Amino acid sequence: MADLGIREFDPAEVLTSAERIAAYIQVVADDTDNDAGEIIRAFRVAVRARGASIVAADAGLSELALHEALADGADPSFATVLNIARAVGVRVSFQSTN
Repeated sequence: MADLGIREFDPAEVLTSAERIAAYIQVVADDTDNDAGEIIRAFRVAVRARGASIVAADAGLSELALHEALADGADPSFATVLNIARAVGVRVSFQSTN
């Protein structure tokens, strides 16, 4: 079969700014009704976009600890999530459900 030059879309390739990362994670949260596992996967994409070694250092984690915190089925502490969010250039905020 001929190579058609088609490849799978990787959202990490377009997450080139903190604003795009924040928008991406927000869309995932909204579209999945705040499913924690899906939000963690969105953070994994953001980490790939920024670079794992940079994010780990900025979050105060080893690369192994970062990957473990964002692994499927992981249940990272809220403090860890906040540190990773800060390291990818976003902050967690809250709003009324009304």
